[in-house]
Parts: sequence; structure tokens; C-alpha cells
Amino acid sequence: QGFMYLAKRPCGKVSAMAWDDAGYEKSTANSVARWLRRGDEVERVEVFKGDPMPETICRPECDNCKTPTLK
Repeated sequence: QGFMYLAKRPCGKVSAMAWDDAGYEKSTANSVARWLRRGDEVERVEVFKGDPMPETICRPECDNCKTPTLK
């Protein structure tokens, strides 16, 4: 089916994804840059017909991913 970018939080869970579609290079690059700035690890994976879609399961309340508050 194609390729997609997956953003993974420090806990290892997927937080966002985007298809690598022709014609959307600029918006995809902006998304990937934003994910990297917030500290996500980004990988590009090939998706085949019949593959299950990854679940976006890391939420803002994830204790493993919260940024420590500076006092």
C-alpha cells in the first residue's frame, strides 16, 4: 500500500502517523519535524495490504512521557 511515518514517544508507544504520499511532501516534512522537536522517535515503515494499522495509544497523561516541571 505504501509507506508511513510513525512517531513514537519515549514510552515506545505510537503517538502520531502520516502516510508518505506523493504531493504531500511539505506537510509530511512539517509533521515529522514537529514530532522530532517534541522528542519523538520517527521511523518510516512499509505497509502491505492486510496489515493492521498501528494504534495511536500514547496519551498526554502518560506518566512515562510527561515532561518534568521546572520549579
